[in-house]
Amino acid sequence: MVRDDEIHASTANPRVPLGRGLSTRILLLTVGFVLLGEVLIFVPSIARFRQTWLEERLNVAYLATLALDAGSDPSPALQARLLEATGAFAISVRSPSPVLMLGTEEAMPDRTVDLGHASWPELVMHALETLAKGGGRVLRVTGMPEGAPGTMIEILLPERPLFSDMVAYGWRILALSLFLSLVVAGFVFLALRLLIVRPLREITGGIARFRARPEDASGDAATMLRPDEIGIVGRELAAMRTGVRQALGQKTRLAALGEAVGKISHDLRAVLATAVLVSDRLEDSPDPEMRAVARRLFPSLERATRLCEATLDFARQRPAPPRLGPACLHAVAAEAVGDALLGAEGIVLDNRLPPGLVVRADRDQLYRVFLNLARNARAAMPDGGRLTIEGGASPGGCEVGVKDEGEGVPQAARASLFQPFAGGTDGGAGLGLAICREVMRNHGGDIRLEASGREGEGGTCFVLSLPARLVLAAG
Repeated sequence: MVRDDEIHASTANPRVPLGRGLSTRILLLTVGFVLLGEVLIFVPSIARFRQTWLEERLNVAYLATLALDAGSDPSPALQARLLEATGAFAISVRSPSPVLMLGTEEAMPDRTVDLGHASWPELVMHALETLAKGGGRVLRVTGMPEGAPGTMIEILLPERPLFSDMVAYGWRILALSLFLSLVVAGFVFLALRLLIVRPLREITGGIARFRARPEDASGDAATMLRPDEIGIVGRELAAMRTGVRQALGQKTRLAALGEAVGKISHDLRAVLATAVLVSDRLEDSPDPEMRAVARRLFPSLERATRLCEATLDFARQRPAPPRLGPACLHAVAAEAVGDALLGAEGIVLDNRLPPGLVVRADRDQLYRVFLNLARNARAAMPDGGRLTIEGGASPGGCEVGVKDEGEGVPQAARASLFQPFAGGTDGGAGLGLAICREVMRNHGGDIRLEASGREGEGGTCFVLSLPARLVLAAG
């Protein structure tokens, strides 16, 4: 588990050590892949080298036989010099009958190699066999030399020179492979550092600086103009950083403003309480004009008091992180709406939610959502009506509709319906729907205005949605 001090350390110093960096890993991978490619090339190459080496020895042996006069009997000294030049123990020509030309066949061959009838898999196997045996065998090599069709040459030669030349060839291939790998990997390393690693370091450095001081815009890097994916990441990150900084500044100002408004509302509520008491006394005044003023003043003071109380409640009761647990939506809705409609006459609750619909949510916070919606419905139906709650679970999640039969939401208020202090009706603060949206989004869901008639006509329907992962039972 990563500790907090490790997180802060990695944020303060986002540079990755050289041995663990992306460019170093790709450097090693490049070297490895080039070497792997060279190994795949080396196997057929060493087989071809062995085949060519034996063919050259066969051609040299044939030329040695041509140096002799036809039908002459070469001296032992001449035979020794020719055999030494060809590196063979014995040479014979079969054209068409076998005639021993040079040397003796006293050395018994360990392996016969036919250069004219070997397939590529056999050549590869023979080459690997030569390397594995270490060159201690005697080979009988047969084949037709160049320029002499129909002539068959057979030579006996030791395998040691062939083995030594193959090993030397292998070391040359290995050295060349290492050189090419390092050169290619070096260029790849430099290209990656310039094209990927350095821009990524700039991006991660900007993220670390933004995390440490999000309000500081002086350390922002210039917008990347690259047309590739890294340029897109840089531009999107710059746009996100600007948006987050603006939102953070707005939230900070709103928090300071909210704190100030809360303090003012607290003091103002005390002043309004005194004013309400005075207005009550004014209603008992013998002066008719004074009583008329008091009757108009008292509702205004009550609305101002409710606004102050709503402001303080909103500041004190911002929803905390939900404490998730099983919650029956039918029971929660029935309890909340029952409390909201207590004392209301003519309003009928039609709870159509399945009794077995259970979700994993904070029951108290869902209670607040249904309570606020029911209060809004009660205010929208002063003459009574039906409040319908229906919905259910589906593969995409859970949706619950809350519909009243009151006046529709004014068109002008719909754009700011869920904003605090912006969507309130007469006598309201406009905080209920803002709290509902905050609660639902804290649960991963949302609330939306599904339908509303024109002002003065039809009813209003709000739809609550929860993700499928929170549905425990569909009912």
